Amino acid sequence: MTRPHKPVRLADVARRARVSSATVSRVLNDPLLVSEQARSRVFRAIEELKWIPNGAAKALASARSRTVGILIPTLGHQNFGVLIDALQRELSRAHLTLLLACDEASPERRVQQARKMVERGIECLVLIGESHPPALFDLLDAYRVPRVITYTSGRDRRHPCIGFDNHAASVQLTRHLLSLGHRSFGMIAHLVEGNDRIQQRIAGVQETLRKEGITIPPAHYAQVDSRYVTSGRDGLRRILAARKDRPSALICTNDYIATGAIIEARHLGIAVPQDLSIAGFDDTDMSAHLNPPLTTIRVPSREMGEAVARYIIDYLEHGKAQTPGPMEAPLIVRESTAAAKKTTSPRRSRGR
Repeated sequence: MTRPHKPVRLADVARRARVSSATVSRVLNDPLLVSEQARSRVFRAIEELKWIPNGAAKALASARSRTVGILIPTLGHQNFGVLIDALQRELSRAHLTLLLACDEASPERRVQQARKMVERGIECLVLIGESHPPALFDLLDAYRVPRVITYTSGRDRRHPCIGFDNHAASVQLTRHLLSLGHRSFGMIAHLVEGNDRIQQRIAGVQETLRKEGITIPPAHYAQVDSRYVTSGRDGLRRILAARKDRPSALICTNDYIATGAIIEARHLGIAVPQDLSIAGFDDTDMSAHLNPPLTTIRVPSREMGEAVARYIIDYLEHGKAQTPGPMEAPLIVRESTAAAKKTTSPRRSRGR
């Protein structure tokens, strides 16, 4: 009679990796606190010993967990809700369950939550954007958990990506404002650290203007600490307080900020679009019902959710799947933008 194999324990992993048991635990729970070299040794030991934490072992005991995870930046944005709704609906038709976590843009927390999902035996992880700590991808590689990126166009070819081109969409929006005769621009952008989607939107605007010999002066650029309406109001106040003149066109990195800017402009007696054209990015439900309705970019949230679900289902059933090309994010022109006043003189401003 063959004796059963002795179960692998955390201490065995520590011994193989030449680290303490505490270090192994830290790699599993707070990997960014451990050096990359030690972290790599721990993950290699885990792989060599085929060690699985208890939560994942229980899931694997039944062959499959039929669970998919998704890490999103916030629960406070409508488009993420639309994406999740479509993703969950399609996955449920294949008898797959969606496990959701919100990382609030914290790299450490993101890795911790991914770890918890892996321990629960997720079969695939959906990530928003491509800017993630290396420890997260090390974790997924160590446990052979496939991943799919969404909400961007996939500049990093190492990972499958299903989404749209934020940079190209911003270029399209900026060209529209240029075609209306605007030459003096302002921008309100929320924090960009760890957010490649917003970085690409800002770059699309700046690069397009630069080709026309235009820059956004520092006084006309407001970086705000959140993505919501109050930040848009605060951002516009800061731009208007910085100097006597003001831009003729204002680009905001999402519709919530643009909504705040429209509200604040009205509060200050500035006519939109006669005195100031304002544009956003998202096309949330409220955007068509503002006064005036908002010019914006329509993000294909539902289409992304459905396409990601189809990719995951195909991959889990067949071991491979085809990623579609970038989705369309069309410009939606409404009444918040109009031709620049003829009295606005073209100028090339020095700035950012």
